[in-house]
Amino acid sequence: MKIFRPKLFGIKRLILRKNLLPIALLFCLSHLNAQEKDNLKLVIEAGGLPISASENIGLFLNVEPKLRASENTFIGLRIGIVINAHSIENYDISQYGIDGISDNGGISLVPTIDYYLNENKFRPYLGVGVGPYLLTNYLDVFAYGSQRGFEVYVKNQLGFLLRGGWESDRLRLGLEYNFISKADIKVPDDQIIGAVDNSYFGVSIGLTISVGKKAK
Repeated sequence: MKIFRPKLFGIKRLILRKNLLPIALLFCLSHLNAQEKDNLKLVIEAGGLPISASENIGLFLNVEPKLRASENTFIGLRIGIVINAHSIENYDISQYGIDGISDNGGISLVPTIDYYLNENKFRPYLGVGVGPYLLTNYLDVFAYGSQRGFEVYVKNQLGFLLRGGWESDRLRLGLEYNFISKADIKVPDDQIIGAVDNSYFGVSIGLTISVGKKAK
């Protein structure tokens, strides 16, 4: 089995240039107010993918700072890592083979909004989000009847997050669906030979940590 190989330097440059910097500035501007009202918290979640087309185990990890926007509403920035959520579609199986067995993964930076249905200790919530999914996976492609083999980079895509769950004290249980538009698999001569679908359904358990201070 091939080892999962994120291209970290390229990802860092892309994140800083397009996504992380403006959102980080927004959180910095809100930080002082959040501390005064005890409205800033950090959510850490880990889970699995019970429904996946991949032959390997699918896992994900989310880290999300969240800021209260109203009595029952929080906005956040979900930073997620997922492994083996991909499904491969080959348009030309007679000429090309696409490796769909090796481990692959992706990173997402998704601004979110969660609405809590009550203020009780046991709090159900619903949430949505839209943002970039940085598909760090490379796919191995080979042509039948020749010695040609090459590595194809899968371009980043825009995705939509829909989730729901329950919070009780520090414990958080959640269900989420990440819909990600399909990415083309293009060989060096610019021919599109297939597509990769990284949409996934996940089940998670997490921890909620209060960061701010209560006003006196």
